[in-house]
Amino acid sequence: MKNRTRYLIAVVLFCLMALIFIQFIWIFKAADDQERHFEYTVIAALSKSTEGLLKQNAVCTQVTNCFNQKGFTCCEKRHLSNDKWNFIDSIIKAELVISKISLDYEFQLTTVPHPHAGYKKNKSRKNCFSVKSNLVTENQESIWLHITFPDRNKFILAQMGLLFFTSILLIAIIIGAFLLIYRYYLQELNLAQDTRNFINNLTHEFKTPLASIRLANNRISKEIRADSKLEAYTRIIKQENDKLDTHINYLLDVSRLKKGKMPMNFDRLNMHEQIERQADSFRLMIEERQGNLTLDLAAGHFWVRADCFHILNALNNLLDNACKYSIEPPEIQIKTSNKSRWLVISITDEGIGIDKSDQKFIFQEFSRVDTGNIHNIKGFGLGLSYVWQVVTIHNGKLLLHSKKGVGSTFSILLPYLD
Repeated sequence: MKNRTRYLIAVVLFCLMALIFIQFIWIFKAADDQERHFEYTVIAALSKSTEGLLKQNAVCTQVTNCFNQKGFTCCEKRHLSNDKWNFIDSIIKAELVISKISLDYEFQLTTVPHPHAGYKKNKSRKNCFSVKSNLVTENQESIWLHITFPDRNKFILAQMGLLFFTSILLIAIIIGAFLLIYRYYLQELNLAQDTRNFINNLTHEFKTPLASIRLANNRISKEIRADSKLEAYTRIIKQENDKLDTHINYLLDVSRLKKGKMPMNFDRLNMHEQIERQADSFRLMIEERQGNLTLDLAAGHFWVRADCFHILNALNNLLDNACKYSIEPPEIQIKTSNKSRWLVISITDEGIGIDKSDQKFIFQEFSRVDTGNIHNIKGFGLGLSYVWQVVTIHNGKLLLHSKKGVGSTFSILLPYLD
């Protein structure tokens, strides 16, 4: 059980990490798509700006003079008159506003495709956009318009807006929820362990006084005469003492099975032979209640590798339940068959049945179901939990098919030996 829980936690943790990883990939992809859109929009705005620049001959002449007469490779604000530079700036700003880009920027005109060509990892190179205009110098060099946005990343984050921050918030909430659930799980696990330890200690404490009672009762039995009334009392004390001892040992066995510390003696076992022996021990009790116990041992493969003591105890529990929860007279059938690589042992009764809402909890410790008008049924609610643990240790399966008021069928599936 612990290994299954660990595997489940590992799977959930893996899925959670995968979900977070995918979410981060989606965020980065969304940011990349936003950058591409931003780049496309800026390039389109710059292209329209160069078209508007060509319509102003005076501005074009002054720009080309920077490269022709002065021999510059870069035309900046100090190289042009204020009105010409401001005109170019106004054209660029107008096109950016039309494209809904309201960022601070810097621009320049050069005869090289990129003003930072020598620095491939330069931050300015990443944030710089370049467009080739139709203006050329006397040496037939094309003039490029370059624009840089210092706050480009802030703009992209702003464009992603609520979606980005919501994703980050949801990731944080998922991580927090998982850690909180895991914390509660550890608390419940510790509580269950403390409860189990308490039951173990309590049952061990009971064994000592029971042993003393048994010893004292045996001494009394030896001293009294055969016809004494005390003989009946000592017999009752012995029966009740044995019953208590059985319950205590049963609790200890369940606890050991839960911890995986119960020693198992696996051996080759003829299940048809064992089923017939168990049936014989119950047949007399069933016949006294005017009921019937029938066998249909049709399985061709009935040898299994099992611990005889525990697997017979599991069958005994199921047969005992079939008797206890049957309205008189009990009608019980034990059937065997083979399905795939399994030996299927089915125990069917026509008893009170189990409600569908109770079936999901029926194999849990201390689970009890409503018995209706049957009030003489006693127990700890550990029988089916014990059966389930025994079958699980044998690499088998325990199945239930039941309908309220109709009856129940418990099926033990064990891998058979060839």
